Amino acid sequence: MSMLVQRRKLLTSLLAGAGLMGCGSLIPKNQATSFIPLPVLDPAVPLRVVYAHNPRFERAAPELIASILVRAQQLCKAHFELQIEFDRTTEQSISTLFSGITPSLWNQLKLDTYPTQDGKGDRTRLVKTTRASLAQNRSDVASQIAFAKPYLLSAINPTDAASLAQALVDTQLARYTAWQALAGSNGEPLLDGSIYNEYYAWVFAPRTTPWAFEIVITNQLLASVEYSDNSLHSALRGGVSNGLTAQSPGSRYGTVSTLSLFPFTSQDPLTRLLRNDAPGAPTNAVEAAAAMLTHELGHQLLHLGHPFNSKACVMNPPELLQFEAWTRGLDAAQCLLGNHAENKPGVYRFSIVKQPGL
Repeated sequence: MSMLVQRRKLLTSLLAGAGLMGCGSLIPKNQATSFIPLPVLDPAVPLRVVYAHNPRFERAAPELIASILVRAQQLCKAHFELQIEFDRTTEQSISTLFSGITPSLWNQLKLDTYPTQDGKGDRTRLVKTTRASLAQNRSDVASQIAFAKPYLLSAINPTDAASLAQALVDTQLARYTAWQALAGSNGEPLLDGSIYNEYYAWVFAPRTTPWAFEIVITNQLLASVEYSDNSLHSALRGGVSNGLTAQSPGSRYGTVSTLSLFPFTSQDPLTRLLRNDAPGAPTNAVEAAAAMLTHELGHQLLHLGHPFNSKACVMNPPELLQFEAWTRGLDAAQCLLGNHAENKPGVYRFSIVKQPGL
């Protein structure tokens, strides 16, 4: 067995047990031996908040973050009957948060990252792993197809999991190419070759430092393509993650939820197109971002999954970046906990990875 194959098998084993959600999939039971327990929550749930700033992107106003947190408190009460208490928001440089991602670790993680710069990615492998991720969701294939079909760019008309995976990969790679073409206000590419936009970096950084808080809000765009845990909703957006929840030994509950503000606040043409912004009526960033943070806290605090196409449920991901339509459809009274296989507390199992790195 070659050294490359050995390293890839090690990486696959660790990723299978990484315990991540938001762009994740269910952990196969035969690949993990212990799991983060469903939290026993106090009547008032305390959560520590950090703002992670990347100076290459527009700074998030403290007033915006404060408004998002207040609205998220209201939504958590309505949808989950949870009383959330946020600590005062502190700020950290994004470089400090990612200081534990060493070049050696990143070289390992890149083995499972689709190489989008040189065009040498293994598309057949990406289709195969995407189909595997679709199969691990408790939402049936018909619901997943109904969720995805209006937003696919492929000529393939999906009728089963295999054709859906093909069409998803076509769409994901086409839209990711569009993200690569975007430049920031300084004229430099939004995706600049650093690790800060990479999904796996956000999954593994909380394990290597570790992060001693439960929520991180960032102005950083998260957009990348991975072979493992390639989720339906992220693929439709071209690999963009609005948020994610991953294992974090430093957190009170063993996980940390990340919210990227970029999809909610950016005024670049591609983001506005995917948001379906109406002229003169931009997306309500506070309402949309608060709903997404609530969604991630559903993963972190209740271990909920994704009830695809259950439009009343905050745990149903938004189509593309169409946050206005998504938030208008949310109705806590029509989406009680347990009304769907993916909306039952404890349905998502975050595995405990004993090895902190690779």
